[in-house]
Amino acid sequence: MSAAQLNLLQLLNKKQKDTLEAKSKQITRKTGEYLFEKGDRADNIYLVSRGKVTLYRLMPNGEQKVFKVFLSGGVIAEMAIFMTPREYPMSAKVEQNTTLTCYSYKSLNDLFKSDNALAIKVIGFMSNRVGQLMNSLDMLTQVNANQRLVMYFAEIYRKQKQVNNKFFLPSTKKVLATQLGITPETLSRLFHKLKFNGLITESGTCITVPDFNGLCREVDLVPSIFEECH
Repeated sequence: MSAAQLNLLQLLNKKQKDTLEAKSKQITRKTGEYLFEKGDRADNIYLVSRGKVTLYRLMPNGEQKVFKVFLSGGVIAEMAIFMTPREYPMSAKVEQNTTLTCYSYKSLNDLFKSDNALAIKVIGFMSNRVGQLMNSLDMLTQVNANQRLVMYFAEIYRKQKQVNNKFFLPSTKKVLATQLGITPETLSRLFHKLKFNGLITESGTCITVPDFNGLCREVDLVPSIFEECH
């Protein structure tokens, strides 16, 4: 598994996981409830067992800008507990009845303090996350919308380790548009153009790319972006 796909809990060995699980608790939240709101003290991280949670920030114009959607297996707020001040930078709203495992900052901090090797792993994990954020910023500021979409396709394809030139969109197109820094209308036009030119086909959330070389050539990118990074 690449560094980009790891979450904080996957850094732990079995003994460490058992120690943490013993101090964890299961919680449930109903549709429409908030897991936390922006500015709340970041006392916990959450592992989604089932359900759906949306991470968003309220913009000055009153619009809710969605940054990420968490489904089963997603870990929420794993970086917020290390921030100063230790506050959630966004709000988390439950979109479907959701069951989560809650891990406290104290139990995580105690675990990291007790094992120097684990603490070094955590530092490396956070450094990789900062690198990913810098790459995302570069993508938003240095390439055009067509390239951003294809680069996103490549990222998802690599993460999902798919075959037969297929991959699945993990979020709605509205969320995807926000992540790419474009309007939903622009994203719709980009998809239409790629499908019209035979560069992708779409069936529900499944995207098929008949020819990676052709797709990348269309947007002036190198096809190696679809190859697994080691």
